[in-house]
Order: sequence, then structure tokens, then C-alpha cells
Amino acid sequence: TALPISQEGPTIIKHPSIESSIGPENSEIQLECQATGLPFPDYKWFKGKEPVVEVVGEVEGVKDRKLTFKKAKPHHNGQYCCRAMNKLGHVFSNWVEVRVSAKPRSLPNDPSPASIADPPGVSGPRITLHPRSTSIPVGGEYLLTCAAHGQEPISYQWFKNGQEMLNGQGMQLLLNPIQPSNSGEYFCKVTNSAGTTLSNRAIIQVVHAPSLSGSGSQLDFVKISDRHLGRSVTMRCTASVASSVLWFKCEVMLQNPPSSEYTLSPVQPKDYGTYACKSIDGIRVMPQPFSVDVVPPLPPEPAISPPEQIKFGKCRGKVALLVGNQRYQAAELTRLRQPHNDVASLAGKLTSLGFQCVTLIDASKNEMEQSFTFFQRLLVRGVYALFYFAGHGFEENGENYLVPVDAHEGFSLHECVKAQSVLKMMQDRDTTLNFLILDMCRKPRDESTEVGGEPRMRESLQNNANTIISYACNPQYEAYESKRLAEDNGIFMTYFLQHVGEIKRIEEILMDVNTAINSARPETIPEEKWQKPSYVSSLARPVSLHDEVMPDDGTFEPDSEFSSSMHYWTLAHTIPEPIDVEGDFLKDQVKVLLTFNAEFSNVLLIHVNVSYPSSVKDLGMSLTAYGPGQKYIVTDVKNQASSYGSRAVSGSQSLNRPLFLFKMEKLQRVRGVVTFALCLSYNASGVQRQIGMIEKTIEPPLIAKLYKYFKG
Repeated sequence: TALPISQEGPTIIKHPSIESSIGPENSEIQLECQATGLPFPDYKWFKGKEPVVEVVGEVEGVKDRKLTFKKAKPHHNGQYCCRAMNKLGHVFSNWVEVRVSAKPRSLPNDPSPASIADPPGVSGPRITLHPRSTSIPVGGEYLLTCAAHGQEPISYQWFKNGQEMLNGQGMQLLLNPIQPSNSGEYFCKVTNSAGTTLSNRAIIQVVHAPSLSGSGSQLDFVKISDRHLGRSVTMRCTASVASSVLWFKCEVMLQNPPSSEYTLSPVQPKDYGTYACKSIDGIRVMPQPFSVDVVPPLPPEPAISPPEQIKFGKCRGKVALLVGNQRYQAAELTRLRQPHNDVASLAGKLTSLGFQCVTLIDASKNEMEQSFTFFQRLLVRGVYALFYFAGHGFEENGENYLVPVDAHEGFSLHECVKAQSVLKMMQDRDTTLNFLILDMCRKPRDESTEVGGEPRMRESLQNNANTIISYACNPQYEAYESKRLAEDNGIFMTYFLQHVGEIKRIEEILMDVNTAINSARPETIPEEKWQKPSYVSSLARPVSLHDEVMPDDGTFEPDSEFSSSMHYWTLAHTIPEPIDVEGDFLKDQVKVLLTFNAEFSNVLLIHVNVSYPSSVKDLGMSLTAYGPGQKYIVTDVKNQASSYGSRAVSGSQSLNRPLFLFKMEKLQRVRGVVTFALCLSYNASGVQRQIGMIEKTIEPPLIAKLYKYFKG
């Protein structure tokens, strides 16, 4: 659910890292978890399923972003995760295993750098690039790299599990091909005339690609559906370290401790979805193939007959375009409160059902028509197509019109988008299902306009057996928003969300929605004025939104058009990579990291994560964005104000807390690269510093990428 932009549920942006979870006995081990959210989230650490207990001087920070083992002991070993929570919800981090090993012996003839004085003008080696941990399958290759600055000559020696490697000289160590014996702990010793420095430890985990017993088959994911109902299903993903395996359902991590197996016994309808196995790699996860054993169900009791299963169809793919117009420009058009939330809520539900969703908010007529061009590129033969519109609308002479946000006061028909044109565009692509949901009013612009009992779309429905149209209200009536601020969604969407996940025919779901809305009528509203949804259908076979996507089973011949459509969608939904920002503030130990997320396909969220020492106070930040011949509006989400002014933040904030959250909307208007300009101000040890116009450039983000491929 999209929340009002003054609030935000918690999101983990930094998970505990495996590199920091391993150390010798009596050393300090620190796990770090970082989350965004408004209000700022509270943190709580867990070991297994039990909260971690704070012990002064031994285990500290159990309700902080950083959990610290002051003097790590073997009894601290185990699986840990962090929970971030505010009043809007909670999320868990990935699991990480703490491993406390016996304190290593000193390496022979390995002088301590601290015991050697640097000769005049000679610098000891300083490591600038440490080797990184990873998980990698058998047969691959991995390059460990260590780089250092200092007085030449500099020598490098690699160690594995504390033992010097015979062929481990040089800045890089190539493991190729990867074998199970390559698993272990690696580090590099860097030496020059001034001393010796040891790199961080890198953990290499070799993952074995498993196969189904007796068949040799391997899977990237599995879809649990009604054909598994009542059975026992065991999914296995074997890794060199079994406790490094995570399990995901519909791309959401399951909150069970890491394990090489995940069992559903027996499978119930709530278990339906797509499951994937991934192995931990620092703060990332890496997909791995895995095997599935399906155990037949036990024979039913003699007196009980198994329920008859509904037989639905299959499709090549599922694609949805969701448009929510909320902030209208014309004074006479009421600014709505819930279309943005309705779009976000529906996108979440549809994504869990296998839909690839394009979400667009506050679009002009031209931008809506451009989005239809993009939507059309995603539709190919055999695809389920769904279009949803939430916003102002009306019906005139049997035609339904969608009102863009730039419609003028007293708007004319040519300023609006005809719903029938959207349907025609979908039908032209030979789709298997066309599902339109019009969550808008159907009153004419004035009472004198003649209104037909049913829209003229029925003429086209008579010749197509694959179309269903759902209306939030009857002709000549209005669709309502909830007036209660606590409600996230409009009346129709509130009840549609309650039923859309059911395994039923679409018509049955819409009937249940209609029944629920009729039953929810407040006593203060006469029945004849209450919103009454309706629908028309020409479907000639049972169709469910749960129907399986089976693009490679031979039903549909592969073609380049289908591949291109999926490529376009992926381009429009790729999140920009994080950016480390460099500037004069580094000398004050201030670090700035930009991370990104998508709120909608045309809205980019920019997190400015700042870490700084306690000597830095009164931190302020502003962010602007521009492109070739364009200047974009960036807003400060937390303050709901333009980001062209800085915002003071107390210097007592914890290190690495994401202090600033910005939003860049209307990405459909971006036509080139985007350059962000940051201005930073703070007080360092009593000295006020102003550092401005640090520029970082990214490729056109999200849906803006598509305009170099085609124009609508």
C-alpha cells in the first residue's frame, strides 16, 4: 500500500553483512542493519526466534541499528536478524550467522605494523581495496583483489584458512574453475619496507548445484499451485554452508531461519505462489537452482470425497497498466485523496499473482496516450491484459471518458481519453484476456445530457469472447472515496482488494465485491444513492487471475516480439545503482551514499544516507536535479517542501541513518540523463562548512528509459 507521502513504512536498505559477522574469540564483532521509514523505525535484534538480551560490557545495542559483541564468545554463535518497525508496519533483515573462532596464532616472522616506526619520508602500506566475500556455484570463477598504497616496492601474499598459499603472490588471486575445495577464509598480507598490513577476511562459499533425485533436473524457481493442494512439497537448495540459504515467496523473503530445505506439508491455498532459493552474499542474495520433491498426499478418508477442483486456463504472461490521477490542476475538479494508494495497493496484489505492472500517477492526456503506446508494446498473443483507472471520469451518450490531470475547467470531450480506445488498443494485440476496471464516476458532465443504460462498448463485446469490464458504479451515479483519513483506499478498491486474491472466476470475484459494497452502505445514505458496482462480460471460458503463466510449455511458439516486450518492461523497472558521493567533506569523515527506489513506474525515491562522527553537528542537505535543457522538481518527502532549501538535522543522530528522503516525480517527462546536484552544510568541531554543487549523473531512470526506443 502506498502511504501518504508524509509517512512511510520501514524498508531495509542495508542488511547485516557476513564479512562483519566472523571473528576470533574476545574480538569485537558488530552487526549493522539500516532501514528507512517515517516515523523513523525502531530496531530489535533476534537470535533465532528469541530476542537478543543485552549484557552491559558484553552484548550491547539490542534495540539499536548496530548490535555489538564487545568480547565475542563461542556461545554467541548462531543466526541473527534485525527487525525494523514503526507504526505503519515492520520488516526483517536477512539472516546472518555469527561465527566466533579460536584466536588465531601470529603468522611466523609477521611483524606488527604498530611496532615499526616509519622511516622519514616512507609510508607504510595502506590497503585501499579489500577482498570481498561471495557465494559462487561449482564451475564458475572468482577473482579476489587486494590493493594498497605506500612506499614501493610492495609485496602481496595470500592466505587461505591461515595457511600461506604457494601460488598466492600478487594483487589478485584467481579461483578458476571453482571447486568445493575453494570454500574457506581468505586474506592478503601486504608488506613494504615500513611494515606489514593484513586485509579484511573474505569468506568464499561454494554452492553445489543440486538435482532432483533420480532425474538430474534443476530449477530456478517453482510455482506452487492448486495441483499441489494437499501434498507435501520439499524444496532443497544445497550449499557448502547450509545455513547460508534463504527462501523467497513471490520475491518476499520468508521469515524462517536459513536452511537448505523448505517444506510445505500439506500445501494449502495460502501457500500458492512462486518460490525461489537464494544464498547469502554479503548484503546481496544470489539466485541458485534447486530441486523439488513432491510427495503424493495420503489417501482420503473413505467417508470424505475430495473437493472438485476448478479447471482454469493458462496464459503466456500477465501485464497490467494502472493509472491513478489524483492531483488535478483545474480548480473545479476536486483533488482526490486515494487514487495513488489504490494504484499501489492493486499493483502489490497483482504482482503476487504474477502480473508485470506499469504504474503511472498524475498523467496528462498526452502522457496517458504515451503510456498506452508503451502498454501496447507489452501485449502479445496469449497474454492477459489488465487496465485500471482511478480518478475523475464521466459517461456521456454511452461512452466512458477518463479525465487527465491537465483537463481545463469546463473540459471538453477532446481533452479526455475515451475508455473504448483503450479497449480497442488491447484487442488489436490478440490478447487472451482484456480486463478493464474503471474506478470513477459515470455521471454526465451536466444533467441535461442523455445517458444510455449501458455503454456503447457492448457493440464490440459481442464480437470478442475475451473481454470483461468492471465499473465502480452504475451509469449516472458516482464512485466514492472514503472520508475517513485512516482509510487508504476508495470504496470500490477496498473491497476489490479483499477478494481479488481468491481462486475463482473473475465474474465470481466481481459479484462478491458488489455484494460486499452493497452490504457496507451506511445507514445515513439512502440505498438509491449508494454506489453500486456493475460489470459486463463476454468471456466464453472460465478465467481466473490465478491462471498459470506457462510461456515455455510449447503452447505458444517463441518469437522475438514476446522477448522484446519483456525487455521493455525490465528496462522500465530497473532501479539505479547506489552512488558513493565524493567531496571535501571526506576530510571530516563525512560519507554520503545515494540509494534509489521506485514508488511508481514514474516516481523515483532518492535516499541520501549520511554517516558522520560525533564532532559533526547541524547537518543540512539540499538536492536538485536537471537534464539536457530541463530542470526537474525534487521534493523533500519528509518535510513536504521543495528541496531547494536545506534542512537542519541534529548532530546526535546515529551514524549511517538515512537522514534525507527525496522524491522525483513525472519521470515520463524526462528525455535524457539526470544530474543530481547536492549541497551539504554542517558544523565540524566548531567550524561551519558549506559544500555545494556536488554533481552525480545517472541514466534516465525507470520509465524514462523507454523514450530513446520509441515515442508515443
